[in-house]
Amino acid sequence: MHSKNGNLLQRMNPGSSMRPAFCIDSSAANIRERAAKLTRSHRQQCNQARSIFDFVRDEIVYNFAPDVKERKDFSASHTLAMGNGFCMQKGALFAALCRAAGIPARIGFQDIADYKIVGTFFKLMGGHELIHHGMSAVYLDGRWIRVDCTLDRSLCERKNYRLVEFDGKSDALLPETDRAGKPHFNIMKQSGFYNDTPLFAINSMLYWIKRMPYGDWRRLVHGKDGSM
Repeated sequence: MHSKNGNLLQRMNPGSSMRPAFCIDSSAANIRERAAKLTRSHRQQCNQARSIFDFVRDEIVYNFAPDVKERKDFSASHTLAMGNGFCMQKGALFAALCRAAGIPARIGFQDIADYKIVGTFFKLMGGHELIHHGMSAVYLDGRWIRVDCTLDRSLCERKNYRLVEFDGKSDALLPETDRAGKPHFNIMKQSGFYNDTPLFAINSMLYWIKRMPYGDWRRLVHGKDGSM
């Protein structure tokens, strides 16, 4: 990570990253109940965060064509109830579950290139660059760690992608290559981290849905060999 971004990350106040927010709604009943279930067998926060990470990564199925129409659709409690979500939704859910477990966490954003966006996917998107890709940061052992629980294990196995694994100590980010060594992701820019999903990110997603043939996109993504 660029030293400037790294310094900004470590200067964030963990004490301000514990309260419930509109999208990171850590006080919601289903969030509190799930966080308690995921962490009750772990005493150390790093292991609690790992349990939450694995759950959000694998049990909340990645959905590259979500049905989102308004701000409430981006809330963590909604994503948990749905059982699926895209990057921004999963990033907020991870943060909410961590906060409900007493662990400071935020949602963050990156600009990335995804070289697996090809063919009709590439044509509909108009390229393979994605802005406001959602991920998270969690505060453990006195420092902030960046994590990305977007792509679920089933998807990675089906597509031969490299699984993002979190050890509770180091950044866990989208991989540069797939399991065959072919290019996959390039993190072009690490943007800010927020105590709630910002409106500019929500609005950018809603605008993207409005300006493209989203019905065609959803049929493609949810087709036989869809979702990336």
